[in-house]
Amino acid sequence: MPDRDLDITKFSYFAYRKLKKTLGEFDAVVECNEIAIREFLEQAEKEDAQKYIQQLSAKHHVRVDEVDFFKFTNRIRQYYVSSAFQQAEQFLKDFKKEWKEYHPEIEWDDLSKGETGFQNIVRNLKLPLDSDIVEVYEYYRLIRNYMSHTDRDVEELKLRFKKITLNKNNFLKKLNLGVTPNPYEEVNFDDFLILTNIIKHIAYLLSVSSKPNNDKIAQILFEKSREDKNKAYKGLKKLKNNEIRYEKAIKSFIKSIFGRFSVADEKEVVDRLKSLLA
Repeated sequence: MPDRDLDITKFSYFAYRKLKKTLGEFDAVVECNEIAIREFLEQAEKEDAQKYIQQLSAKHHVRVDEVDFFKFTNRIRQYYVSSAFQQAEQFLKDFKKEWKEYHPEIEWDDLSKGETGFQNIVRNLKLPLDSDIVEVYEYYRLIRNYMSHTDRDVEELKLRFKKITLNKNNFLKKLNLGVTPNPYEEVNFDDFLILTNIIKHIAYLLSVSSKPNNDKIAQILFEKSREDKNKAYKGLKKLKNNEIRYEKAIKSFIKSIFGRFSVADEKEVVDRLKSLLA
């Protein structure tokens, strides 16, 4: 049975929904770019490759004398990984800021020496993550660093890749992925698919594991409704005399901020929010 037909809560942070949107848009760009690359390579194989390059160079007025096809494709695909990882890091910043807003009473332990932002969040939230998935995530982080600094982290990249090949990597089955990461000098489109799926998986786990209780959610919604940029408070108050429209508007407001709730959770949040709006 599809999730949409189940009576379940699928609470989500705004940071998570933003990530899904931006990654979805980026996925489409990368997929189109990958089609263009494969079509280009296929055509080049049918002709004298360098002559074909020169013909295209003259046609499009872009000066290219010759190209190493392996380096050309590998570098572009490394950029796929690098760009996807940048979005992951933006998500972590957005998530941490949002989490602190919703949990001001909980002290956040700052970065320790040598700790990455990702590791810091996982440690603070005590999120139980498969060690294999962490290894792969960190491997792609190092590839992103390599893209920026060329000779940086090469030895660690090799060590992490060797460790990944020895791991069971069972999480790949959970994500419906039938391939494992490639060596950094042989990164291809598969690596982009692995990374984007891991990013979304980790972001989802962070989001659902950090759901405030329903009373807190109602309080957060009440505060958001009163923000100047959000005119929900006045809009909701105007509907108080029409119970059906009032409750429908509240439910819509809840979903727009935090996603989908089960019937029971929704009722708790609606009732509590009504009392705050009274």
